[in-house]
Amino acid sequence: MKEIRSESKFIWKLILNILLTPITLLQVIFKKKESKDLFQPFTDIVKFIFEPKFTITIIIVNIVIFISSGFFSEKLLYSLINYPSHLLNLRLYTLVTAGFLHANITHLVGNMIGLFIFGRVVERKLDTGKTALVYFGALIISGLFSSLIHLFLLHDNIGGLGASGALMGLVATAVLLDPFYFTYELLIPLPVMVVGWLAIYADIIGILNPVEDGIGHLAHIGGFISIALIMFLLGIEERSKLKKGLIINIASLVIAVLIFYFVI
Repeated sequence: MKEIRSESKFIWKLILNILLTPITLLQVIFKKKESKDLFQPFTDIVKFIFEPKFTITIIIVNIVIFISSGFFSEKLLYSLINYPSHLLNLRLYTLVTAGFLHANITHLVGNMIGLFIFGRVVERKLDTGKTALVYFGALIISGLFSSLIHLFLLHDNIGGLGASGALMGLVATAVLLDPFYFTYELLIPLPVMVVGWLAIYADIIGILNPVEDGIGHLAHIGGFISIALIMFLLGIEERSKLKKGLIINIASLVIAVLIFYFVI
């Protein structure tokens, strides 16, 4: 399997190639290099985007379905959205179909950016098939978790859609598999586990202090905890890495809390 580069490695190489562009231009003028070498930064960007095969494929599928959904009838859309009551009449397919529908362009873009970042981290550590297992496993489990809570505890029938549950499964997996991987999702380099903690914290606050923000916090939590079940479908080596990552996350979180309490 072709190596998937880290964000840091890509960014530093891109910066270097951009800085060397004037020198490359001179080399092209004096026929020391070919003109195509001037476009190396653009080539690197394209390669970076398409390196994680599953991740970029599922992003493209989501975008195509979002565009197509603008032509769906209201009846068809309703039949594809996941409502808790669908569990009672065994319309279980909506646990999957709802994951490919998004309410608006903001909803789509937010999920796809997160998917590209965290899907890339997971696909660097797992093969394409296992990354797909995590994605679809989290999608289904998060939908089930949210639907059961709404049905039997909240006693409502609020529909859910979007890839957030699947995304949170990837976030949880990335946090455990490669906790010190640096991501630039928040524009500054942060360990992926810190970004994961912030996402979990936001969902816990969203559940404890519910507001009409249109975010399926229960589905997000379901996506996070789904990895506890999915890990048993992965290999022994992956399970070992996930357990080690859990210990690292817990220890790091305890240290962070102690520093905050005693220093800040």
